[in-house]
Amino acid sequence: MKRSVKSFMFLAVLASVGMAWPAVAQDQERAYTPFMLSFVTPLQVPFRDFNVGGLRINAVYGECHDFDGLDISTVGRATGHANGIQLALLANVVDGDGLGLQIATVDFVKGDYRGLQIGVVNYAAKANALQIGFFNGAEHIEGLQIGVINTTRTMMGIQIGLVNVIQDNDVPFLPIINCYF
Repeated sequence: MKRSVKSFMFLAVLASVGMAWPAVAQDQERAYTPFMLSFVTPLQVPFRDFNVGGLRINAVYGECHDFDGLDISTVGRATGHANGIQLALLANVVDGDGLGLQIATVDFVKGDYRGLQIGVVNYAAKANALQIGFFNGAEHIEGLQIGVINTTRTMMGIQIGLVNVIQDNDVPFLPIINCYF
């Protein structure tokens, strides 16, 4: 009983810090917070339109605008950019650009990504990265894809897997290894 009360008090203090801190603004449009706690959006502190620079914990699904720091989630989404370490049970979703490390079942970045993606499915519109997973995809990648299925439109790098596709290559498909420099 005492342990559950202490745990609740700890979470309440963290949540109140996340609500009290947003007075500091990184830009004129959005408030900034060093901590975000979410059960499922919109049940989160602070609200989804905040920028997070620090720790973000999402029990089921959490959403913020820009994210910089450490994200621990079941599903985490940034509607702006995401820089840092994102660890998710199911998915990391970034609507803008990203930088850092993503580890999840699905890692999805709509913009440019620089870093390392490890998952069953990894995708970035443009990646300067290492992608390790079952299915790796990008419109353009500069780096290395290691997986069962690797696909990209253009590439400066190497693919290692059973199915390797570089669509704009002279030989678009090769098993085991494919590359373009």
